[in-house]
Amino acid sequence: MDDFNNEMAGRDVGRMGRFLPSGERDPKKVAKQREERAAMLTNLQILMQNDPEYAALYRETEEKLRDAQSRLDTALDKVQQLKAGTEEAMLDIMNRAARLPDGRAVFQDQDGNVRYEDGTAVDTDLAESIVWRGDEPKLAELEAAANRMTDLLELENSIHAGQAEIGDMQERMADQRDPTAKDGMTGFQNRAGELVARAEERVEYFTRDQSLSSNQEAVARPTLNVAAPEI
Repeated sequence: MDDFNNEMAGRDVGRMGRFLPSGERDPKKVAKQREERAAMLTNLQILMQNDPEYAALYRETEEKLRDAQSRLDTALDKVQQLKAGTEEAMLDIMNRAARLPDGRAVFQDQDGNVRYEDGTAVDTDLAESIVWRGDEPKLAELEAAANRMTDLLELENSIHAGQAEIGDMQERMADQRDPTAKDGMTGFQNRAGELVARAEERVEYFTRDQSLSSNQEAVARPTLNVAAPEI
């Protein structure tokens, strides 16, 4: 068996390689084939084979970039849920708003002035025609929800941009002819970590803010007296 392996490697074993094809019995031929196989390896494959430290860092970076993409996917899902909750809150605000005779929604600002949803003042005569229930949302409540939606859309775009940036890193890592340098891979890891941390921090902020706002609204919203009158 040892002789066979030596023959396969092109080393002289003192006898003819009877079990090898005639083209592979020549040591020069075997050496040439070995060189040809080596020439077929990409620069990245050569580095991975010859530099264990590089190979370990490469695999680590690949894994961290995959994990970063996965965490950004999770953050994006949460943003979609937060957007849905904010849309629902805005719809609730509009449904509870006071109405003019023509059906347009109106709100009181912090000074008690009556305004349309875009902030434009309502004419005094129209404002005097409004029948107030007492539980109508204020203009500030609508503005806060609208601002929140704007911020969530910006966060959504930011996460998409982060995913694209990490995708570029992954594409660079896959370059077989021009392997990424070790310091480049370390930079990729650090940058991916920053993108994920920023996104998750913002998502956590909006999650806490939504929960706090919901609790405050439940406490602050007046409860109408709907008890049946005594007979």
